[in-house]
Amino acid sequence: MNWPPLSSKTSEILAEVLRDCVHTRPADLFGHVAQALQERSGLDPLEFEKHFEECRQKPRTYTLEDRVPVGQDPYNWVPMRYNDDTISLSLKRRAAELTSEILAAFAIEDMKAFLDRMVVAFPELMYIRASPSELVGNFGATGPEELAALQALRAVYLACSGCPEVPFDDESVEMDFRCEALVRQARAVFLQPAKDEAVLEALVVLMMLRALGANENFRRRCGGGVERSPEEAALHAIDNQESVLPSFHRLSSEQKTKIRASLQVFFPLGMLITTEAMPAHFSKAKDHLVPCPGAMDLFSCALVVDYMVSCRAGLMKDEAVDYVKIGLQSLASLDKYSAPRAYEMFLKKRGERHGWRVVRDDNLLKAIVRCCCLAGLEDTDAWNDMLSSVEKLPDRQREVLQTEMARKDGCAESPAYILVGGGQFMRAACSSLAVGAMPALLLLARILEDAARHFDHALLAHQHMVHIDLRSLAKRVTGYTPGGAAFEDLPFTLQESGVGFAVVRLAGDAP
Repeated sequence: MNWPPLSSKTSEILAEVLRDCVHTRPADLFGHVAQALQERSGLDPLEFEKHFEECRQKPRTYTLEDRVPVGQDPYNWVPMRYNDDTISLSLKRRAAELTSEILAAFAIEDMKAFLDRMVVAFPELMYIRASPSELVGNFGATGPEELAALQALRAVYLACSGCPEVPFDDESVEMDFRCEALVRQARAVFLQPAKDEAVLEALVVLMMLRALGANENFRRRCGGGVERSPEEAALHAIDNQESVLPSFHRLSSEQKTKIRASLQVFFPLGMLITTEAMPAHFSKAKDHLVPCPGAMDLFSCALVVDYMVSCRAGLMKDEAVDYVKIGLQSLASLDKYSAPRAYEMFLKKRGERHGWRVVRDDNLLKAIVRCCCLAGLEDTDAWNDMLSSVEKLPDRQREVLQTEMARKDGCAESPAYILVGGGQFMRAACSSLAVGAMPALLLLARILEDAARHFDHALLAHQHMVHIDLRSLAKRVTGYTPGGAAFEDLPFTLQESGVGFAVVRLAGDAP
């Protein structure tokens, strides 16, 4: 709240009294100051006490700001604004009203006004807003993390609304969700657990925390450093500066436990669909989510909401939605099966769509299924072409793919190499007339072979996963023209970028 400033006369009298205390050093400092101020006020003490008691009996109301006042730092204002239990309770009531509104049987007509009320009810969002003092309005002028957070909130509404027919388009193109097949399946199946208000509230806070963690300024000030992942930054803030997270602080211990578990495990659903994710990811999920009742439901809902945002701008085929269903089913099976077995079931179901039979010990076929998924291949002829390409590889390169993409899964054998951006690379290569699948597979085998030599397994005994960033390869595919060095022979270096992280640098890449 904003207290009125002291008058110049009051400030002058206070200064005089304090200066007098410095010189006289009274034994009873507070009593001396109180007596001096009383004498200078010119008021009768008995009359003032009577007036004070009368005022005390009157009902009092406070006008509290809903958003950061102009010129103030959100990181200072939000913790101070919500450091009182009574005020925090009012915040909880506002959030409960909004979650009830999401689940209601009527549509929300004004999405901007709704999102603005969400920002007020979950005030941590002000940390990442371009103009925290203003109403939510021009989405085109927002920063990437703020926009992603608002899109996630709209995705939650679309998937959880109790209204039978919710329009997926919006007057603002940034809030359009064209992936109708995915949204409809999310409403019907994927986000059913979030129809419970406690789960829905935890889901909103979880998505907000990930958006905060993605913001560089938040990571620097509250997340333990800019080098941390969004989830690591959010967990650091929870563990060390929970006062900056009033929405998380007011949750029940059960909700907090589920959110913590989900942040410790989180990986984008797209990584599973492309098989960039590995059994090692499933192993973490089994360790953190399965022992916590309801955590897998919250985690799965968060995966779908995040995927809805990433896919919102394009149409989606029913087959692509089926991949989401298969992925979620494989994760849900972790309560019954080991991580490698649950992941194997995912690969098996992907292969069955094309008449392939993936068996437990066939690591080469598992690697080929992963290559097909990385390339985003959908029809059976394309899968068979990929099978033919891998079978034509020299024995050494074929063995590398079999070992590094299937046998070393981060569970039975480590480390597993996580191909970050591998889907972008393989899709670009397989759709390029100048490159194609075979050169891409040969280059990928070279990179994995170099990684196996580069990383000292003795030092990585505790490191189940090594992330290899391949995103520069997709850009090189786009600009590649035949005539120079063959694509599969392009020179590269593997640079470590942290513990368990490496980046592939091609000759000519910007540092």
